[in-house]
Amino acid sequence: MGRLRVSRQRIIDAVSATLAADPEVLAAWLGGSDATGRTDEYSDVDLQAIVPDAHVEAVFVAVRQALETLSPIARSYRLPEPAWHGLSQEFFQLAEADPNHLVDFAVIPASKLASARLLERERHGEALVLFDRGGHLAPPPLDWEEHLAKAAARLATMRSTVPLFAPMVEKAVRRGHLAEAAAFYQALVLKPLVELLRLRHCPERYDYGWRYLDRDIPPADRALIERLAFPADPPALLRGVEEATQRFVAEYAALDAGEWRLPSAAERAAR
Repeated sequence: MGRLRVSRQRIIDAVSATLAADPEVLAAWLGGSDATGRTDEYSDVDLQAIVPDAHVEAVFVAVRQALETLSPIARSYRLPEPAWHGLSQEFFQLAEADPNHLVDFAVIPASKLASARLLERERHGEALVLFDRGGHLAPPPLDWEEHLAKAAARLATMRSTVPLFAPMVEKAVRRGHLAEAAAFYQALVLKPLVELLRLRHCPERYDYGWRYLDRDIPPADRALIERLAFPADPPALLRGVEEATQRFVAEYAALDAGEWRLPSAAERAAR
């Protein structure tokens, strides 16, 4: 690959300077690993900005130009709009930077409510503010009532769907459809188990999937998931289905026995 000359910090400095020089940009901050205190040599650059609605496209142009002063852009991808989260977002990979230092740039129209800016501390950490012209980055409280209502609905859904669909894994193995079996195993058995463990131990991020397992669930549970995630062969995969399903059933039995429960909105908001 050759020597990479563009560091992660240089990327941050260049984009931050460009945004700060534009009086139309109301605020900019780093999220992701910077907001959660987990930055390392593999961290990408999660950068967000708030701008007037009419200025969104101009900011994307300016950021692209800033990146091009550092390195040619090897690849980029702009999410089609409307994106699922309601923001405008583009990813950039620089030719002369570590590919892990992907720039994930999101532009938030100023008309968006504070609750749509991905600033709730409980879910997104403490934003690393680059600048804020007017208090736009005050983190809103998480709407615990709405969040926990969705969590409770997911808890009820999985109780019904996992036992219903888990046998599809064995059926695919018996038919010799091993790729299909592996996909079913991940989607229909392991992913719901991860969600269930998250619901028990970290309901604020129950929908974060496989991310942050090292901090959101107990070490023994993380070790279980990581072991089950890599079956060596079809018999091991079937054993994994059995073990994961048993744990799934045990977790719901513990829920029914009152050994754990989702917190109330008042309990969580008071923390």
